[in-house]
Amino acid sequence: MNRQFYAIAGAASLLIASIAGGAVFSNAEAQSASKPPVILIVDRAQLVSQTKAGKTIPEQAEKVKASVEKELEAEADKLKKEIEDFKKNASLMSEEVRKQKEQELAGQYQYGLPQRVQIMEKAFNAAVQNAQAKILVQSQPILKDIVEDRGATILLDRSAVMYAAPETDVTQEVIAKLDKKFPEVEVEKISLAQLEKQLKEAQAKAQQNAKN
Repeated sequence: MNRQFYAIAGAASLLIASIAGGAVFSNAEAQSASKPPVILIVDRAQLVSQTKAGKTIPEQAEKVKASVEKELEAEADKLKKEIEDFKKNASLMSEEVRKQKEQELAGQYQYGLPQRVQIMEKAFNAAVQNAQAKILVQSQPILKDIVEDRGATILLDRSAVMYAAPETDVTQEVIAKLDKKFPEVEVEKISLAQLEKQLKEAQAKAQQNAKN
């Protein structure tokens, strides 16, 4: 997941008054203009890994991964059996049928199965990232409240900062509030059949749009 910093600015507009043909600031405006920014730090990686919800992700991900691997193994075993059956019965087939079946099995071995593996890997990674993203989404209003309460003008991610005073880091405060607000998150379960159905539906929709 790409790291980025959030900038939450709350600067007041400056009113310029013309006196004796020149522009001057009031004392309050001058103080506001010279006031240094209040910067806070949050470690979003910790929000994902150290919250109650985040700590459930690895175990869920392992179960989803095991299910994915089991399904892919079943596909590999199925293809292996088809190849073995073809070898046994190839001599009984006509040359045309044999060549057609041979090309079909070769295509499944070289492209079909590897493609399924790639699809499942992408879907698995997306499921984990989506679960992590949900935690970060839930943290946004909490961060907004903290920024407003402390009168901060800038909020940075820890990854963008070389050094910051400990009191500027609000990560643990956010984690405590997230644990109360959002203690659980689900890693979406995936299956090859479901993904292939979605892929076919997307392809059919694309073909229909192309015709229109």
